[in-house]
Order: sequence, then structure tokens, then C-alpha cells
Amino acid sequence: MSRWQKTGIGTVLALAILIAVLFSARIVLNNFFYPAAPPMPAVVSESMPQILARLESILKTNAPQVLAGLQPGLAAADVSKLEQQYHIQLPPELEALYEWHDGARSTTNYVGDDFIPIHRFLPLEEALGENAIISKGPATAVQRLAYRVLAGHRDSWISLFSDGAGDGYWFDPKRKAAEGAVFYNFNEDGDYVFFPSAKNLLAGIAKGYEQGIYRIKAGSSPPQLDEDFECSAKLWVEFGAGNRRD
Repeated sequence: MSRWQKTGIGTVLALAILIAVLFSARIVLNNFFYPAAPPMPAVVSESMPQILARLESILKTNAPQVLAGLQPGLAAADVSKLEQQYHIQLPPELEALYEWHDGARSTTNYVGDDFIPIHRFLPLEEALGENAIISKGPATAVQRLAYRVLAGHRDSWISLFSDGAGDGYWFDPKRKAAEGAVFYNFNEDGDYVFFPSAKNLLAGIAKGYEQGIYRIKAGSSPPQLDEDFECSAKLWVEFGAGNRRD
């Protein structure tokens, strides 16, 4: 065997080892950045239409500006058309959500943009379109590799309620409901709250507005949403399960 043949074999082996190491690193990092859901509370007993009807009534009384900023709901056929266009299947609970209201209008009014404090309810087509763009990843080979290792787990995530900076409430069609397919993520500190169903998330939001945890800030002009963070942390323990134990 010539020196060049040995060099070629060595190069191939080195590349194979590097690929194996990167693949293993990606699995480890994905598990770190996107952990499995811990044991979650039971799914709430109300149906999604019941929860949404209750939420609408609460918003009408406690936060009418938020309700006024929501768009009309989509017809079931339009939801199905978007699912087919973007090759996605939403669970029935989320289909019901977009049939209730198709997200919030994009405005320059503080409350008009937010469904809950600092989080906008994205219209379905906008959310699916953003996901399609993000899932393509960066342009160069090095950027794509780094993206796959560090953030490839986010490819399938569909934004429900977004803070506009990559954090918020998400649905991952690659996870089953019992695995925490609906969740909150604050990427900067790796914080998650997993929900066993979208019903739990919306029931929690309804209770938040009902109890004044989410509220219109007194004296704000234009009106702004405010949040009692200490109470909201306790609220989500009732409806979901976080990945932190500190």
C-alpha cells in the first residue's frame, strides 16, 4: 500500500470519526437545549371550545383591548388548507384555537399587539410561514453545521405566542402531546414549561386574566399589559411542568 493510499484511508477515517463525534454531540446538545418533558399535571377536563368561550368572556370584562386586537377566526376549511400547504397536522385543540381567533393584528398599539404580556398571538399562516423560513437554516456549510448542532432542534417548532425575539410559547409536531408538544421556552436561560395539552395553556391564560395576574396597567396611556410574575410562576405549576427545580 502506497503512502498516498494510507493517507487517503487516514483522512476518510478521520472524517468518519469527526462526523460520529459531531452526531453524538448534536444528540447530547439537543437533549441539553431541548430536554424531555418532566411528569406533567393532568389534562384539564373542559373542552377547548368551552375554555375559549370562557376566555372570551373574561377578556371582554377584564381586558377588552386585548379582545379587540384579535382577528376573526378561520373557517375549518381554511385551517385544513394551510395544514396541507405547509405539510403540518395540528392537534384538534390548536385547530379550535385558530377557528376561535386567527391571532392578533399587527399594530403599533401596545395592547393591540399582545395576547398576554410581551407575547403576540401569531396568525396561523404567519406562524407557519416563519417556521418554513427558519427550518431552511443558514446559508453557508459551516453556519448550517453550527445551526444543526446548536439549534437544529427548533426546526419543527411552530410559534403560538411570540415575544418577537425567539422566545415564547410553541407547538412541536414532532412530539406527542404526552411528551410536552406544547411548551414555553425562554432560550437565554434554557427555561421550559411543558403542557400536556394546549387546553392547559389556554386554561392557564384564562385564569391569569380572571385573577388579575394578567391585567391592563392602571393609568397607562395607551393601555399596556402588566403581569404579576410571582403569581404567574405559581399559575403555570398548576397547568404545566417546568424543567427547573431551583
